[in-house]
Amino acid sequence: MKKRKIWIVIAGVAVCLCLVIIGANAIWSRMTDYSTTLNINWGFSLPKEAHYSEIYSLESEASVFGDGIRYHVFSCENPEPINEMFFWQTGVYVSYVVACDEWLSQIGVPQEEFPDYAYCLYWYQLDEDGGDEIFLFWNENTGTLYVVEFFL
Repeated sequence: MKKRKIWIVIAGVAVCLCLVIIGANAIWSRMTDYSTTLNINWGFSLPKEAHYSEIYSLESEASVFGDGIRYHVFSCENPEPINEMFFWQTGVYVSYVVACDEWLSQIGVPQEEFPDYAYCLYWYQLDEDGGDEIFLFWNENTGTLYVVEFFL
């Protein structure tokens, strides 16, 4: 009878341990998803319904103050939720292209990873203090979302 109780306790501990591991994995996945970072920094998240996955990422070296350049590219299986995220603009301003190209070059992004601006809609935001900027370029035809951030 004592052996049975020991096995029940062991099985209970094993089940609890599995649940803790699964929960920790779910939390870690959520915390390391760049959409969470976008929400913290800019107040929006990428919609899960878009079924997005990050296909390219490069950032400038980390600094004490968190300034620098960040570049992330996402592939989206379902374009509708991305289409509805913002009031997307057409005809990207030349000054935006010049700024983004300069930033991406500074951090060593290969030219083939740059957005093809001619085929992209865009959305831009300047933070309240006027220093940090974000550009989103959306190519609905390829389902590719490009995120360029500049932190001063």
